[in-house]
Amino acid sequence: MIDKLLTKIRQYNFIEIELYGEILEEEEKSLIPFLPGTKKLTIWDLERIFYHASINPAVIGLLIKVRDLKIGLARAEAIRRSMFELREKGKDVFAYIESGGNIEYLISSAAEKIYISPWAVLNLIGLKAEVVLLKDSLDKLGIEAQLKGLGEYKSAPETFTRNSMSEPNRRMLNSIIEDIYRQFIRNISLGRKIKDQQIKKLIDSGPFTPEEALDSGLVDGIGYGDEFETKIKEISNIQIKDIKPKSLLRLLNIKDFIRNIIGKFKSNLPVIAILSDSGMITHGESKGTGGAKIIGSETITKMLDILAKDRTIKAIVLRILSPGGSGIASDLIWHHLKTISNTKPVVVSMSDVAASGGYMVALGANKIVAEPLTLTGSIGIISGKFNLKHLYEKLGVVMESIKRGKSALMFSNYGKFTQNEEENLDKIMKTLYDQFVSKVATERRMDIELAERISRGRVWTGAQAKDLGLIDELGGINVAIQVAKKEAGIPEKTIPIVKFISKPKGIQFSPISKSMALSKHLEIIIEKLYQLQSENVLTLMPFWINFR
Repeated sequence: MIDKLLTKIRQYNFIEIELYGEILEEEEKSLIPFLPGTKKLTIWDLERIFYHASINPAVIGLLIKVRDLKIGLARAEAIRRSMFELREKGKDVFAYIESGGNIEYLISSAAEKIYISPWAVLNLIGLKAEVVLLKDSLDKLGIEAQLKGLGEYKSAPETFTRNSMSEPNRRMLNSIIEDIYRQFIRNISLGRKIKDQQIKKLIDSGPFTPEEALDSGLVDGIGYGDEFETKIKEISNIQIKDIKPKSLLRLLNIKDFIRNIIGKFKSNLPVIAILSDSGMITHGESKGTGGAKIIGSETITKMLDILAKDRTIKAIVLRILSPGGSGIASDLIWHHLKTISNTKPVVVSMSDVAASGGYMVALGANKIVAEPLTLTGSIGIISGKFNLKHLYEKLGVVMESIKRGKSALMFSNYGKFTQNEEENLDKIMKTLYDQFVSKVATERRMDIELAERISRGRVWTGAQAKDLGLIDELGGINVAIQVAKKEAGIPEKTIPIVKFISKPKGIQFSPISKSMALSKHLEIIIEKLYQLQSENVLTLMPFWINFR
């Protein structure tokens, strides 16, 4: 009823979505709220739009324009899957590639027709996993990395301690990229109706000019954006009245507002809250943007408390995008989540990455949902220090110390660990690693031997994690909502009110404040490094593994 009313208010039959740059997990807020700004789409915005398109008969289809995305494969797959599901429901789905490669094409492959810009190069060339190894560079500088990971696959220290990948790390990365590639090929095959083997052969012959992409069946036409829309009108044989996400979201917000008002008069209308946060896990407040984003344990636990105490909220979905970080902060969030989940259902929804400390946090939930291409697991810990003594000597720097206590200088960067100090560190790491594995065994209801065998610092895809019992379901935010609904005992036919709550990622900077943005960004990075430096044992996924 409300959907029909809103469609009459604003006549439209197609939704036109431009996907470019970063698709956020949380909504950014402007530094100066009353100044105009361009709102970036979030994953939740897209989930709402796709769901609306699926249930509104007035919506005939989607026009998706894609270029230069800065998202991981899991978020790309979530978008692709939603588009493909709409197509299977009889909606017309068309894609236009202005520029791009693997991720842009993975999304576009869900459309029944794909068009490409005349000057675009389709960089469909296969997937890679690049690992940066800095040992030789550090040796030249006189820096010795005394870092170690507990778990044979806990390869984060290798960035600084080796000049080639270890065999376990190589084996792990081969396993991950093989599974990702299998899913990648299969998803494109489903959309284009081309056999898997043929897709592989095409990828091996890439990249493609627009003409080559057309001849090989990867796209259906070449043209500019306005020509794309004209072509769609010809195919659909209807007058297209499109609506942009910004306008549609305003209408959906009105719909949600009306439902919330109705909900206040109907005590049986349940609410499910979605809380989202992303970044490296540390103590303190969540803050920052982009690569400097951090999840602060104080922020997320405070917000969870508010949701737990709200009697109208029947279940909580916690959306996580994190490679881990502070073991202590991760454990604090896990404990908080576990306590809440004993009285109110909590479901974790994993984004591109929820590994190491990010996975530890998820163990506190009643259920865990991940995308098939999510990177998770990495159950292990790292510790150590950088010995900068030789670097200081090269620079003519001398450091003298006065100490009390045999191990007072244990974590000083002016010298190596003694044998006794290293033995003590190994003992601490083993204790904390055993606690982590024990958490996995207890929360995932598996015997300790199995838990240890699938831990050892190894990273898994979401699909692999599902087979191993590390997660419960495969899917995105809407799947997590359905799981939360079931956990809360909400009747199947009842449509709950969904409230999306996120700690602002920080400041969305306008051109007039670039110097402020740079200063703030640098401040967050320095604070992040300082907080991690103050903790000697970390739960962190391997550094600088770039899957593209």
